[in-house]
Amino acid sequence: MINTPKIVFLRTLKVIVFFCLLSMILPQIARAIELMDIDDITPGMKGYGKTVFSGRKIEVFSIEVLGVLKNWEARSDMILVKMTGGPLYKTGIIAGMSGSPVYIKNKLVGAVSHGWSFAKEAIAGVTPISEMLNVLKMEHQGKDTNLAGKKHSTWSAQLDAQTPEVIDELISQGMLLEGPLSQNGIARDPFTINLVPIHTPIMVSGFDNRSLKRLNPLFGKLGWFPFQGNIKGGTDTLNKIDKFLPGSAIAVEMIRGDLSASAIGTVTYRDGNDILAFGHPLIQTGVTDLPMSTAYVYTILSSQSTSAKMAVPGNVIGRIIQDRRAAIAGRIGEFTQMIPCQVEVKGSLNVKYNFDIVHDVFLTPNLFQMAVESALLGTEKSLGEKLVNLRLDVNMAGREKPVTVENVFYEPGPSWFPIFRIVHPLAALLNNPFKTVEIESIKLAADILDADNTASVESIRVDKKWISPGDEVSLHIKLRPFTKEYVTIPVKIKVPDDVTRGSRINITVCDAGISTALGKSGSRGRLIPTNFEQLVDYIEDEENNKDLIIRVRINRRGLTYMGESFPSLPNSFLNIMSQSNQSGISGLRGEIIKRVQTDWFITGKQSISLFVEKNG
Repeated sequence: MINTPKIVFLRTLKVIVFFCLLSMILPQIARAIELMDIDDITPGMKGYGKTVFSGRKIEVFSIEVLGVLKNWEARSDMILVKMTGGPLYKTGIIAGMSGSPVYIKNKLVGAVSHGWSFAKEAIAGVTPISEMLNVLKMEHQGKDTNLAGKKHSTWSAQLDAQTPEVIDELISQGMLLEGPLSQNGIARDPFTINLVPIHTPIMVSGFDNRSLKRLNPLFGKLGWFPFQGNIKGGTDTLNKIDKFLPGSAIAVEMIRGDLSASAIGTVTYRDGNDILAFGHPLIQTGVTDLPMSTAYVYTILSSQSTSAKMAVPGNVIGRIIQDRRAAIAGRIGEFTQMIPCQVEVKGSLNVKYNFDIVHDVFLTPNLFQMAVESALLGTEKSLGEKLVNLRLDVNMAGREKPVTVENVFYEPGPSWFPIFRIVHPLAALLNNPFKTVEIESIKLAADILDADNTASVESIRVDKKWISPGDEVSLHIKLRPFTKEYVTIPVKIKVPDDVTRGSRINITVCDAGISTALGKSGSRGRLIPTNFEQLVDYIEDEENNKDLIIRVRINRRGLTYMGESFPSLPNSFLNIMSQSNQSGISGLRGEIIKRVQTDWFITGKQSISLFVEKNG
């Protein structure tokens, strides 16, 4: 049995060791979270910043305050600094530095976030830490504030609203040309200083360069800078999370697997498991749910236009929960569910691509389209005529069957434009106004067909022009397959018994695109769904490009109500409904529609008229 004095001694020793450790840790924590108010910052103050230039090592660079732009944006200020040290003398501002914390007197000031393209020196805008902390304070289901609804492609500050010291400092740094200034300080020359968020490197792998170029306009609007790199990330493990500190490289993963895309930035602030980064938005969607990973920086690519960190994501350690104007906020130890996707291409090569993609109303359709285009461009020819059968299956929570869209597309030029047509239903489902959709998986199968498997509608011949109600009319539709002999397809049409005598019947034989346009002009109300199931029906009922479509327009009226069609109604009822005080009612042109499946991609249109005899 251990005697009492020994037990007391051991307990006392533990207490002494605890307080010794605490005395060493607390100053570090205090220094890490001590902040400097923006009102205490003046031109000429010097400090330092932290970022990763290579590997995972956090390095220090020097900063000097040039001035503070007051009321930079609504209720927002911007700190202007000049950065020196490390590779900055030859690179200028580096894409991927967004979020690099800046300190003055060991107090956190904010995050490097803005800059100028083609600048000779590393002069940057720093987002104040107080504004970034407001993002962290927002609840997970918080409301958007006035910090979240602004465009962030370019922000401007009117210099006549700034102090003379700030203007003089900007002129001395060569950032402004000195112009004639009025003696009245308020009526200065209306210079503005335009800063943009530092470009965000998007490290991608597995993508065809041509698909990236097609999305360059979108990337440019978002301030993204795509880089093609290695798909393999670092070797981070969970026991290294304690080294994920302000200045560390951070990756926001959007696609991972056989295809990969991640946004690279820098951690600004950490409080326990809460993280702030970037100092500007990724997209500015407000509440979000994106995977958060560590990152490994291979090197810095120096460029006269935009230098950038070439980096790859490591292990996922958490998720991004807020995407606001002042910062992105994340939480370590919480994880998001991505959408499993598969793209299968059958053609000269049979290839399958498996990857996960984020669940986001904006990112999911655009990134999936980019992935499909890359799969096709990387597998099949890009020039010349192309014919491809595409089938999209979208599995959603709460539905037994997937939403399925299948069609064949013909493309005569050097592009894959039809991909948008088959991916568009994703955007329609995710952005529908009826219910929140949770997508569980996406599968797309592409079957490359013979490019000459097309046929055009050449003519229509009928067995009689004068008809009676209830007659059956024989149509002989002549098609011309590409480089082949004419083909005649017989079709029989039954004339309705209640067709008006003395009227005319118009018959149009056409392809799917023309048929869709005719349908929209004749029954607009049917194309406006009023519930989710109607939307799904509309998505799945798209005209197939291999169908020969016969549209018979008759002298009969109907109506649509709340998205539902009522093609044949008594005139008395139609008159009553036309005077109804209820919205959602629109006219419906009387038509008989018949579809004939063929082996070709159909193009063209032909029409003919029939006449109903006045007498029996």
